[in-house]
Amino acid sequence: MRTQQPELAANARDIRPPARTELEVRKEAVAWYARLCSGDALEADEAAWQRWHQQHPDHQRAWQRLESIQATLRRVPGPIAASTLRAARPDRRNVLRGIGVVASGGALAYLSWQATDVQGGWRSWLADHRTGTGEQQSVELADGSKLLLNTRTSVDVAMSASSRLVRLREGEILVETAKHRGLRTAAQADTRPFVVETEGGRIVALGTRFTVRRDGDRTAVTVLEDAVEIRAFEASGQAIVLRAGQQVDFVRGRIDAPRPADPASAEWAQGSLVVNDWRLGDVVAELSRYRRGRLACDPAVEDIRVSGAFPVQDTDKALAVIARSFPVRVSAMTRYWVTLGPL
Repeated sequence: MRTQQPELAANARDIRPPARTELEVRKEAVAWYARLCSGDALEADEAAWQRWHQQHPDHQRAWQRLESIQATLRRVPGPIAASTLRAARPDRRNVLRGIGVVASGGALAYLSWQATDVQGGWRSWLADHRTGTGEQQSVELADGSKLLLNTRTSVDVAMSASSRLVRLREGEILVETAKHRGLRTAAQADTRPFVVETEGGRIVALGTRFTVRRDGDRTAVTVLEDAVEIRAFEASGQAIVLRAGQQVDFVRGRIDAPRPADPASAEWAQGSLVVNDWRLGDVVAELSRYRRGRLACDPAVEDIRVSGAFPVQDTDKALAVIARSFPVRVSAMTRYWVTLGPL
C-alpha cells in the first residue's frame, strides 16, 4: 500500500477538484488542521492531508493563511490570547472549538484588542499580505510592481494572464507600478491592466505612483506621479482621470470632485506624519492609527492648530513633542489608554 502513495499523490495533482467558494475551502482547511492537531492523527491522516494539500493551489493558499493566523495569535498579549491558544493542546474538542473561532472571524477578544476595523473582517485576517497596528510592509509583486502597506492594512493580490489585481481590504497602500519603477522598457511593457479594487470601485494605474486609503466605505486616492482612472461600482458611466498632484474621494455610488492633494500626504512612507495647520483632534486621530489601545483628544483642546512633523513609528515621542509645543498635557491611565487634555 505504501508503494502506491506517490502515484496517488501524482494523480491528485493531475486531477484537480472543481472550483469551490473560498468559504468552503477554508472550512476544509480548518477540519484538516483540527484533525492533525487532535493528538489522534495517524500516518494515513497525514498522507490524506498531503493529497488534499497538493490537489489545488487554493488548498495551499488556505492552509498558509491558517498557519499565518496561528502565528499572529501567538503575538497577542497572554491574557487575551490564552483561551484561543489552548487550541494548540492535544485535545480534539479544544482544537475544534479554538480554531473554529479563528476560522469564523469570531476571535472577539483579539479583534477588540487589535482594534481591527469592521471593514476588513475575517477577510483581512486571511489576506495575502497584512500589517498590524504601527507596522509597515514592503511587497514586491511578480510583475515588478511594488506595494508599501501602511498600518492596519490588508490586501489580496491576483495575477492572471489578463490582469494584475490588488484588492485593498482595509488600510492604506502606496503603489509603484513596474513601469514607474523603470523595470520595463516600452518594448517590454506589461499590457495587462494594473487595478486596485476597494469596496467603492476600481482604480486603474496609467503607469504611475499613487496612494489608496480606505476609511469605512469611502476610498481616498492621491496621485503622486502620472495618472489613474477611477470608476465607482454603482456610478454608471461616471469615470475620471486623476492626475499627479490631485486627490479624490469616492464611494460606490459617487465620485467627488478632484481637489489639490496635500503634498505631504505620502510622508508616512518615510516614517513621518507631516501636517500644516491641522486641528489637534485630527492629528491625534491620525496618530491613533499607529498606536495600540485608545488615544483620544479632549474637546477642550481639539481645535488647537498644529503644524509639524511627527514620527509614526514612535507615537510616545510624537505626543511628547506636541506636549512641549502646545498648551496640552498627556494623561495616561495605562500605555493603552492615553488622552491629550488642557494644562
